[in-house]
Amino acid sequence: MTTTTMHTHPDAARQAVAPPLFSLLDVEKVFPIDGGRRQLKALDGIRLELRPGESLALVGESGSGKSTLVRVMLGLEKASNGRVLFGTRDLGNLDPAARRKFAREVAYIYQDARSSLNPRMTVGELLAEPIRLHQLRESGEVGARVDALLAQVGLPEATRHRYPSELSGGQVRRVAVARALASEPRVIVADESVAGLDVSVQAQLLNLLRDLQRDTGLAMVFVTHDLGVAAYLCERVAVMYLGRIMEQGPSQAILRAPRHPYTQGLLQAFPRFDAPLTVSLKGEIPSPANLPQGCRFQSRCPRVEEDCRTIDPVQRALPGRQVACLHPLPAAELQHLQHAAA
Repeated sequence: MTTTTMHTHPDAARQAVAPPLFSLLDVEKVFPIDGGRRQLKALDGIRLELRPGESLALVGESGSGKSTLVRVMLGLEKASNGRVLFGTRDLGNLDPAARRKFAREVAYIYQDARSSLNPRMTVGELLAEPIRLHQLRESGEVGARVDALLAQVGLPEATRHRYPSELSGGQVRRVAVARALASEPRVIVADESVAGLDVSVQAQLLNLLRDLQRDTGLAMVFVTHDLGVAAYLCERVAVMYLGRIMEQGPSQAILRAPRHPYTQGLLQAFPRFDAPLTVSLKGEIPSPANLPQGCRFQSRCPRVEEDCRTIDPVQRALPGRQVACLHPLPAAELQHLQHAAA
């Protein structure tokens, strides 16, 4: 696994004591299936915090619950159980004024950036729309703000006159970032925002997002399947599997020394962000509508023991992180893994 030096936000100490922007308290999301006869538990007991200026990656394979968690955080889906707080306000109980403020303070960058942009509007019009909607500038100042946003994401001023269909994939992603910044948010949520692009364009966009987050002090949630991308971009990582967070903590610590076997498997599968999947995680993935008794990772875990088949592990604190595993990787094995990687 190729490791990368991560940035540290200059206000990291202040972040540690600042009240959370988001607090997720035992959040569950259940979808009825088969005409309501069964339930699919997409999120199960999620406990998570995001503080001002912090960058957090949600990592996991397809079907792990990452996108559902984001939709619950954005208020697009209501939690079936538990609480989602933005500051001290319950997201499920916001009045219209608070809902409008939340929509300005939390911006979303869609995975399919091109389809999220109105093809009948120029880039300038797309960027001006949230500025006018939230009344962030006087009418005569909107044009200058649009130009400043384009410069901030590395696009020439002339881009304002072009339509999304005239732009490359990388340029469209930059416009989507600029549109998210236009509302002057406190949090940006980005869903697989570099997926499907050439490696060089991916690297450019990752550098852009990292620099913007560092320079502006924004909090960021970045959704990805790739721990290498997560560690490069974000200070903290939460690794998800079948609706539950299996391991969370500082990205570099988890990258260098995973404690959960699932995290270890992801690192082996994706050695760095510009490399294809090389090792598949073995075993059958259970249906989220029919989870096994005990640990949900037992059918794929190389370290499974008898109690894993009967006890469902919850997150517990280990030095520097939290892990939902009855038998986490021991320190001796971690040292062996680190020496092997070196």
